[in-house]
Amino acid sequence: MRILGILLIVGGILLGYFGYQKYDDNKANIKIGDLELSAKDKGNTTTGYVMMGAGVVALIVGAVMLSRKSNA
Repeated sequence: MRILGILLIVGGILLGYFGYQKYDDNKANIKIGDLELSAKDKGNTTTGYVMMGAGVVALIVGAVMLSRKSNA
């Protein structure tokens, strides 16, 4: 159970990182003088949020598993 908790924590961190990268990479900006145009892909934004949310859940579950195992 301890190994599973550690794997969930590592997986949660990785999911959060890659989710943030996906969210951050979907923007495009063009600036010409005073005019600035920007565009976002809503599909990638949603996917990034889902990945970050899953990462937080995995991180919390892994931490709970490790804390319960050490107290038992």
